[in-house]
Amino acid sequence: MNTISNSLIKSIAISSLLLTSLQLNAQTDNQNSNSGDSQYTTEIVSGMSLDKRALLGGVVVSSTQVNIAAQVSGDVLSVEGREGDMFMKDSKLITLEQNSIKAQRDSAYAEIASANEALRNAGVQYSRSIVSPNSSPMFGGMSSMFSMFTDPMLQMSGQANPEFDKYANRTSRFTEYQQAGNRLNQAKFKLKEAEERLKDANISAPFDGVIIEKHVSTGDVVQPGQVLMRFANIKNLQVEVNIPSRLIRSLKLKQKYRIKLDIANTVVNAKLAQVYPIADNMKHSVKVKFDLPSGLPVLPGAYAEVELFEANSGNLTPVIPEKAIMWRTSLPSVFVINPQTNKTELRFVRLGEQIGGNRKSVLSGLKIGEGIVTNPNILMISGMKI
Repeated sequence: MNTISNSLIKSIAISSLLLTSLQLNAQTDNQNSNSGDSQYTTEIVSGMSLDKRALLGGVVVSSTQVNIAAQVSGDVLSVEGREGDMFMKDSKLITLEQNSIKAQRDSAYAEIASANEALRNAGVQYSRSIVSPNSSPMFGGMSSMFSMFTDPMLQMSGQANPEFDKYANRTSRFTEYQQAGNRLNQAKFKLKEAEERLKDANISAPFDGVIIEKHVSTGDVVQPGQVLMRFANIKNLQVEVNIPSRLIRSLKLKQKYRIKLDIANTVVNAKLAQVYPIADNMKHSVKVKFDLPSGLPVLPGAYAEVELFEANSGNLTPVIPEKAIMWRTSLPSVFVINPQTNKTELRFVRLGEQIGGNRKSVLSGLKIGEGIVTNPNILMISGMKI
């Protein structure tokens, strides 16, 4: 009996210990999960005096890019090449329907022939009104004989003025001659217009370049002004970069700067070609362009980094931990704490060089003295209470 009692007591004790252990583990797991979800660390952004070196990200762009639009309406007969294909200057790209335009050209040729004949006849009639003012086409040269008898009688009766009649006839013939000349010129203008439209129906490459985008295919019907294709020059490439306003005074036109190309993984010296005259109100940066050397194995759209050195201004540069940087989009960002509401705000920043093993300098988007979250995660959003 005692043996059975002891066994029962031991079983109850073991069950109690197991239940207690499970409860303690569950509490520990809950505490760990709660602390992982809600506990964040913050830091006040500090400043450092760096060596004034900055690496800025940019993009390779074409120096010349155009939208090729239709100048005439009609069916698309052919479209040459595909996106990325290279074409030399004046090579045929698109051919539009031309039968109606050719008919207009042939009609203009016929109008020119008729206008030439009319002009020739009007010239002869005007010359006859000068050389033989008394002649009439109805009686050949006999009208002058009748006028010898009729003109004196008409003058005596006061019903005619022969000299004025001659002047009026000559003026009328000259007007007909001028009008015939104008009709000839109009016909020539129509011919020129038809020939220009024929040229517009055969669309050629405006310069050496590649097709970036095609918007039409064979069989489509296009109207004047419709964009048919985007065409770009890839021989003369540039790097476009948005420079923080405070770095602009360090730049000099025609001076060369080091640029690292992502695709080719090479570093080249590129000349500063253009500084835009206005800054972006939102980013507080200025767009600049650098001319790349020719013959590089790189295409428009590739990523590039430009190395700049800031003029000695004595200003401190904000520095933040790398773990505070989020990469939810193509641009880096940090969560800044609003001092009035103590809530998070997602803010895009422009990063500079590496500081030590785990910190980065910030060129724009953040100020010294602002509070940031140093351990954000994918669940953090703007408006969270810290």
